[in-house]
Amino acid sequence: MYSNMFQNFNEHAEKTFAPVFKFNQLVANNFTALTNLQLDAARQYADIGLAQFQAGNQIKDIQSLMSVGNKQLETMTRISQQMMEDANKLSHLAQEFKTGLESLAADAKK
Repeated sequence: MYSNMFQNFNEHAEKTFAPVFKFNQLVANNFTALTNLQLDAARQYADIGLAQFQAGNQIKDIQSLMSVGNKQLETMTRISQQMMEDANKLSHLAQEFKTGLESLAADAKK
């Protein structure tokens, strides 16, 4: 008798809390992906900054100054492209999260 009662309670609890568990999983996965995106971006921008710092240390004459100036223009282009890629990744991540939330809402209506 008691085992049947506990089994019914467990089944009811699973049905009741399943949407909450799915939402928590969706949020945790999104948070993980967002954190990884931010860490990757920070690492890439730090690498760019360190490369610029090292390039500045290489300046010894007018010729090397001109070379570093040209490299800085290339770096600005690289940073601009990187920012666009990061924005696209963030947009894609937000769209996936939105789709997941809509799916959860549709399942909750059933």
